[in-house]
Amino acid sequence: MMDAVQFIPHEKPMVFVDHLIEANENFAIAELLIQPDLMFCDAQGLPTWSSIELMAQTISAYAGHKGQMLGLPPKIGFLLGTRKMQLPLPYFALGETVRIKAEQSYLHEGLGQFNCEIEYREHRICAMLSVFEPAEIKENIRNLA
Repeated sequence: MMDAVQFIPHEKPMVFVDHLIEANENFAIAELLIQPDLMFCDAQGLPTWSSIELMAQTISAYAGHKGQMLGLPPKIGFLLGTRKMQLPLPYFALGETVRIKAEQSYLHEGLGQFNCEIEYREHRICAMLSVFEPAEIKENIRNLA
């Protein structure tokens, strides 16, 4: 189990994964303990509409882990969209742990697709996320200005 913060380009309060449980060439598994100090939490817990961010940060941890193996720091990436996400419940309860898996199905020149799944109690929240990691972020931001 590894601290996920070392693999993602975020700091509290924008961190939504605690630990990277497993990572290899094709997938990563992360966990998050639902705590009251998490952004977006209220008395009922963490709204499940945040699932897309949990999935995106697991993908970021996957990419950061791969980069770290090559001696590279975590890089900024962009969430382009999601498909087929259905939310079977409104909240993840405080004190509960969710497990997030992101499996790469396509990657070419920074453009990727990942099949993601969140396990929570007897529920599964699944979605396909499209992401983009530019080769040089500063140059891309300059081009937008």
